Amino acid sequence: MIARLPILLVTTALAYVLLGVAPQSRWPLLPAGLALLLLAGALVFWGHQPAPPTAAASGRRRANWLDYGWIAGMVLAVGSGFLWLLSAAPQPLEALALALENQVRPQHAAARNAATAGPAAPHPGNWLWDAATRRPLPKRTNFKPGNRPEIFLRLRDPGDAVELLQHQAYVRAFALSRYERAAWSASPASAEWLHADAAGFIALDQRPGRAIVHEVFHSCERGGQNVLTALQGAVTAAIPELTRLDDGLHLLPPAPTPSGYDYVAASKPLRLEDLPEDAAIRPWPDPPAVLTELPEFGTFTPRLRELATLAAGSGTLPQRLLNLQNHLRTTLQYSLLSTNPRDLDPIENFLFAEQRGHCEYFATAGALLARALGVPARAAYGWAGGTYYESSNLFVFRAREAHAWTEVQLEGYGWVVLDPTPPAALTGERSRIAPPGELPPGTDTSHAPDLPPDQSPAHASPAAAALWLTLGCGLPALGLLLWRGVTRQRASQGAPDARESAVTTPTYLSAWRRAAARRGVPMPAEMTLRQHLARLSADLAFRDDLLDYHYATRYEGRPADPRHEKLLLAQIRHWEHGA
Repeated sequence: MIARLPILLVTTALAYVLLGVAPQSRWPLLPAGLALLLLAGALVFWGHQPAPPTAAASGRRRANWLDYGWIAGMVLAVGSGFLWLLSAAPQPLEALALALENQVRPQHAAARNAATAGPAAPHPGNWLWDAATRRPLPKRTNFKPGNRPEIFLRLRDPGDAVELLQHQAYVRAFALSRYERAAWSASPASAEWLHADAAGFIALDQRPGRAIVHEVFHSCERGGQNVLTALQGAVTAAIPELTRLDDGLHLLPPAPTPSGYDYVAASKPLRLEDLPEDAAIRPWPDPPAVLTELPEFGTFTPRLRELATLAAGSGTLPQRLLNLQNHLRTTLQYSLLSTNPRDLDPIENFLFAEQRGHCEYFATAGALLARALGVPARAAYGWAGGTYYESSNLFVFRAREAHAWTEVQLEGYGWVVLDPTPPAALTGERSRIAPPGELPPGTDTSHAPDLPPDQSPAHASPAAAALWLTLGCGLPALGLLLWRGVTRQRASQGAPDARESAVTTPTYLSAWRRAAARRGVPMPAEMTLRQHLARLSADLAFRDDLLDYHYATRYEGRPADPRHEKLLLAQIRHWEHGA
């Protein structure tokens, strides 16, 4: 018992781990089948181990395949049922909880909404900023990112994928320059309308390096703000017109089709790690004041400058910025939940109090600390990582990969990525390569996406997969349980005597029960052999012999006589067949 119990527990745990893979797998039944094999193997191992030495607690029959089948099926059904509950229930339950809170504790609900809300959207779909083009940092957060594909990006040259896959691929949607009163916003310059040249391109920036040309697909935010989205360091875009609100913020014209946008851009992405550390690089000369301003409140700014000096250390500017990036990555905790128990300014709470938060806090802290060193900096928003599908030369970025980072402006290079968020928060240090044969979501060919990017992937959702898995395992398990009950009820007429003390049932007694059942006079489980024989007619020739031998060997200590039992078996079988 001691040896086989841990094996059963370990295999059960492994089965649940495999079931947890099911909703994310392209073939959800594969891990379920493996889990079933594990459980079946463990149950077979359990059933074939020697019985424990204490006979009083042992079962009266060995487990058979019906027992193994219905137990394994129910375990799988319960596990996948929990997966379905966890996949489908959180959103409606959260909505119900919020509705109850609004009814029972309206003041508390209003305070919580004000504390955890993001930008106040003037109309649905405006997730980028509020009516004043401000993006406030929330004081408290409890984010739950989704898995919807949001950006599709195809490279014109498949060879460019090698460069992007060496690290995280950054896709920038917009960058904001001004930071005041715990909010990022566009610089106060007036909007500028940009129009394509004769070749159909709009120039966005000038920077060194080789451009990566790529085609971008994304949906249209109905009634919201749609921004030019491309690999970080965009230099040109094949767009008829754009509205420039900031150096890193360009609004797209109305979508040409209901499915969304499809345009070409060229970018020269550049990270801080790509720069030569020993080079005499300087900050961008004469930057706009908005790119170097620091918030002034209490003792925050002196503490910020002190922290920047301490974290940056000495060396060239690239070395100091790398030191600053590493300090934030290693001393602060990445978390989608922050409580701000002292109700401080969000970035003050992040840097000096709670010291945990999500990527937008890291990006803001990186920008402010870089400014404290005299380097122009801003916060950039978009996606990082993504999955590359080699067969279609396509990068896909999902909602869970939405990201914010810092960009610093350096002389001779322009805007460079400084990402202070710990790499582990981005599910690794490199973009993911899809396994061979895996298709991009929303498409069943290796060509351009056939469905609008805002539609669901072609395969089943996690909740649906878990529900089908629950039904597929639970219904057969119930069927096996009912069948097991019927067979046991039929066999109960030949079950061992409940009031007999021996562990094993003699062969002659089992043969007698079977014969009696076939002759239409079954022996119930609660009836002794003496009571049963008393109900039969007195002309049973071997009745007294059977009764005397049974009680003498079972209760009076007489040793068993194989020859006598063989004779009794022959008489019982003869009587069973009507003789």
